[in-house]
Amino acid sequence: MALIYPIKADAPEPDEESDPTFDELAADLSDTWVVRVEADEDDEQGDDVSFGPLSAQAAFELAVDLDDRRPDWTMSVLPLHPAGTADELIALFEEDED
Repeated sequence: MALIYPIKADAPEPDEESDPTFDELAADLSDTWVVRVEADEDDEQGDDVSFGPLSAQAAFELAVDLDDRRPDWTMSVLPLHPAGTADELIALFEEDED
C-alpha cells in the first residue's frame, strides 16, 4: 500500500494488515486538504498531480479509493492550509520531545 497521511498523535499504532480508517487522520491540521498522486516513482519529470481543495473526509476517501484501484501509485493526503501560526505548528511537533 502506498497511502501516506498524517495520523493523530494519540492514535494507537495501526496493525500493518488493517485497512486505513479516517479516524486515524489528523483532520484537525487543516480545513482543506489535497490528494497528491504519483503514478510512476521512476518518473524523473515529476509528473505528479494534486486534487483539491477537499474536506478531510473527501480527501481521505479519494486517496483510499485510488489506492484500492492503483496500489502501485503513491497517494499522499496533505493539509492545504495549516491550522495556526508557525509557532503553533512548531509546538505541535515539539510537544512529543518534552
